[in-house]
Amino acid sequence: MERSVRKEREFNMRRAEILKQAEKIFALKGFHDVTMAEIASASGFSTGSLYQFFEGKENLYTTMVSEKLDWMFAEVRKSTESVEGTLNKIETLIDSHLQFVEKNTDFLSLFVRGEKVAFSDAMISLRQKLIYSYQTHVTFIENLLKGGIEAGLLRDLPSRDMAEALFHLIRSSSVRWMLMSTKESPCSKKGFIMDIFLHGVKKYD
Repeated sequence: MERSVRKEREFNMRRAEILKQAEKIFALKGFHDVTMAEIASASGFSTGSLYQFFEGKENLYTTMVSEKLDWMFAEVRKSTESVEGTLNKIETLIDSHLQFVEKNTDFLSLFVRGEKVAFSDAMISLRQKLIYSYQTHVTFIENLLKGGIEAGLLRDLPSRDMAEALFHLIRSSSVRWMLMSTKESPCSKKGFIMDIFLHGVKKYD
């Protein structure tokens, strides 16, 4: 039993290292210009050994993207659990997203690159998974905002639209930070996003 547990742990550690190195290489070169041999070399494995973990480059790529996004959304949602109050939860959610951006620029550059990948069954499945993950995460934000509406803290506007607006404010700020050459942390935009989301841009007397 102990041996079985140790083998599973070693398998998962090796798999995690492959995904880590694959992320860096895909971000640097794009999907089409990467070979399994490159990923194997960077991971410290033979090319043949790589196929014990993944069926091929496409499977490796889709697994890497899917698992990393799942982890991001889960961590962001988890960060709000220990925070009391809708406004504090919104601020924590924004901060968690921006921290992920700062710590995972290699991964997110895959999306900024906007690379076209052939529409194989695996890639179509990945696209469907990404849409589902996005919708699920927006639903989480929507439910958070509904609590604010019910508490009288937020205006009674369509909660889905509000959730998508908040998510896209975060996304826009993140993409801009990644495209600009700056030492400023993306988290420095947290206050601005909060202000724009809660108060808009209209000046009131």
